[in-house]
Amino acid sequence: MAKIRLPEGDWNVYTEIAEKIDGKRLMTIADPALKIDGGDQKLTVDARQGKVAKVTLDDPSAELQLEYALGVTHGAWNSWWSISGDVNTSLFVVPSRRAGLIYGLETRWLSKDASPSPYVYNLVDRRTDGLPEDPVYNARQKDLAKVTATYRASGAAATGTPMAGLRDPDFPGSALIPLVGDITLPGTLIRYRTPGLTYESGLEVGTSLMFDGGRLAKRGETSEVWNAAVIGPSFLLPGGNRTGDKLTFSGVGLFSDGGAGRTGSDTAATGTATLTKDGKVLTTADLASCSIYEPQGCELRADLASGRGSYTLTASMRRQVPHSTLSTGVESVWTFPSAPTAKEQPLPLTAVRYSPVGLDDSNRAKPGSVTRLPVRIERNPGSAPVEAESVRLEMSVDDGANWRRIPVVRTGSGWSATVPNPSTAGFVSLRAVVTGTAGIGLTQTIIRAYAVG
Repeated sequence: MAKIRLPEGDWNVYTEIAEKIDGKRLMTIADPALKIDGGDQKLTVDARQGKVAKVTLDDPSAELQLEYALGVTHGAWNSWWSISGDVNTSLFVVPSRRAGLIYGLETRWLSKDASPSPYVYNLVDRRTDGLPEDPVYNARQKDLAKVTATYRASGAAATGTPMAGLRDPDFPGSALIPLVGDITLPGTLIRYRTPGLTYESGLEVGTSLMFDGGRLAKRGETSEVWNAAVIGPSFLLPGGNRTGDKLTFSGVGLFSDGGAGRTGSDTAATGTATLTKDGKVLTTADLASCSIYEPQGCELRADLASGRGSYTLTASMRRQVPHSTLSTGVESVWTFPSAPTAKEQPLPLTAVRYSPVGLDDSNRAKPGSVTRLPVRIERNPGSAPVEAESVRLEMSVDDGANWRRIPVVRTGSGWSATVPNPSTAGFVSLRAVVTGTAGIGLTQTIIRAYAVG
């Protein structure tokens, strides 16, 4: 028995009752209503009213993993955590109606017969307006979203860890977790998901991590490719801003794969960021251990003099890693005008993104072939739109010692080029020069953008 003092009013008391019966841990959750009107009140939560939560699946080759995630949220209050055990025998729910309360239960299913499993089921029972009267979710494979994910290698033998997590603003505690452990690259994984919800996906390879911003799962079949060239800068996440006379730039996001809506970093990469104004160096910062989850150590910060000026921001990083022979050098040089701002204003930074067509699952083109190269420009989130007045593209087959120009043609919202690959094994490097309106420009260089062999 416990005693607490509460202001008068209508309350709900979210309750968790943990028990251990015959050596087995059980949990019962409840959310009873309580009215405080000035006098003492006694609230009894009867765990015997709990109904067993249960998830079933019509795939006899799959087995439920002995860990589940449970979330309950209402307004600004929320809870989301992972629990060990068989959810079908250890979780009980006392039904209750409460407008605005959301209940979520996530389970994962893998193959009984293969390790690593060639597929994974992420099943989520999400209910609204209270704890469910019937906390049972009978999933059928034909009703789920099926995503066939191909994970490429980057010119080197490696293993990768496919990851995913529910991305739900009502459950901010959910996070990316490994799905099936490590798989050999290149490899394939089939992901089944409860439709109508948004899932974030990712891939960890050695010291690199890439992920998307979350995709809505829809019933039916789709496919994705991960770790595809060209790996380089992206702007899924904010890249920098100016507030008053203070400028901040983030070096996180310079090693994203070529998929749209992705970002990525490699903590093994090192380099520098330099800011100049009207040709004079203002500050330089080391870029190292650039982690998406701990970006503070991978930033440039500068106090700027008042007044308008023309700035050049250079971010250059290199890596030598066993898991990849590609994107060994990445550099972006941005030019832009800037003046003091009354509030935070994203910097007008852009990135050139490539999606080479026809590379194999190790990101290689055949010697002597030609590679069609779709090109698109991505901008720092929230920054003012910039019209690209010209795009110039160059290629190198000797790691940037010599460059030759490649014709670029406009194609709808982007551009396209045709790259003549060398007749012998090696690598193709890419350099793009973008001239935009209002004095904004970018020169972006990626050494060893993709392999030939």
